[in-house]
Amino acid sequence: MKSNTHLLGGVAAAALYKVVTDLPPDTLHHELTFFGAAVLGSLLPDLCHPGSYLGKKTSFLSKTISKTFGHRTVTHSWIMILLVMMLPNWIDWTYEESLSMGLVAGVISHMLLDAATSRGVQLFYPLPVRFRFPLYTKTGTKAENHIATVISLLAFVLMIHLYIVPIF
Repeated sequence: MKSNTHLLGGVAAAALYKVVTDLPPDTLHHELTFFGAAVLGSLLPDLCHPGSYLGKKTSFLSKTISKTFGHRTVTHSWIMILLVMMLPNWIDWTYEESLSMGLVAGVISHMLLDAATSRGVQLFYPLPVRFRFPLYTKTGTKAENHIATVISLLAFVLMIHLYIVPIF
């Protein structure tokens, strides 16, 4: 999937997390940290791809990860989820829970979206088994644009439910 689809997925996953866990809106700083972390988390797994949006911004790190592990392996696996869950614990910060849960929501959304592509993800790395949904598409196609549209609508409805009028 392309970065714009992943960004939308991160926002939708964060909103879905808040709805499912029935968390009420928090302070503006916590909400911005949570959703900002979800957006960052939605791009993080592509650190392994030097041509990705984040890969271009972190060229040396991205090339190193790519040469060491390859694309859609360690950064698209349970190891990445564990790392982003633990990362905020290394920081003594008031917003560590908002940061951690936002990152996790974004990373998981990224992995699910990439599992909907023909290449899939190596979710159980280092096992060489790739996980892919039965229905999948190629990156950058009209089908991906349709998926992005559906995700946008989902995010919009969830945000209205969270912050304006409870719909369900």
